[in-house]
Amino acid sequence: MRIYNSDGSEPEMCGNGIRCLARFVADVDGAEAGQEYRIDTLAGLIRPVMQADGQVRVDMGEPILEGMQVPTTLEPTQGTTVVARELEVDGKSWTVSTVSMGNPHALVYSVDGRPVKLDEVDLFRVGPMFESHPVFPAKTNTEFVEVLSPGHVRMMVWERGAGRTLACGTGACATVVAGVLEGKTDRRCRVDLPGGPLFIEWDEATNKIFMTGPAEFVFSGGL
Repeated sequence: MRIYNSDGSEPEMCGNGIRCLARFVADVDGAEAGQEYRIDTLAGLIRPVMQADGQVRVDMGEPILEGMQVPTTLEPTQGTTVVARELEVDGKSWTVSTVSMGNPHALVYSVDGRPVKLDEVDLFRVGPMFESHPVFPAKTNTEFVEVLSPGHVRMMVWERGAGRTLACGTGACATVVAGVLEGKTDRRCRVDLPGGPLFIEWDEATNKIFMTGPAEFVFSGGL
């Protein structure tokens, strides 16, 4: 699978796109629950599995935590990992953790020492500032996260090369990884996005991230 952003750039992969592709192929194949697919991406091999309730569970692989591999030039706070590092953007101090799910993510849980409230974040203003900030040499996707409980968060995203989107699968995965590292979320967590919820699990035994969410047929077209 290859995917292109609205600005013409090519990201390493797309978590929501993986689910949609798996749903499409399953519909063409007439596949039943339990069918697994192996999808090559620029971020590596991804394995979605069709579920009995119509949702798609995706083995997203292991998160990349080493700052230089994310990549970011922010100084590590835990070994080589950047966790809860302060970053000045638009005159405010944002607490940032960085994670790669094959593509770079900056996760923001607090600003000026206070927990993020999504209704107070001017996404169209600060999103581009994060995306092109010099500490992110390959640019970055940025997720702003509001904690409702350790097992339930709200998130909105500014995607690298695409701007505001309704959902980001890799971003939801990175959100939970950063939440665990910052001590704010459980390893199993519901992530509510403007486009709907995703269910993320960071398995402690395998270090893998599993994402479960819907993919539904909308329309077909032709020329």
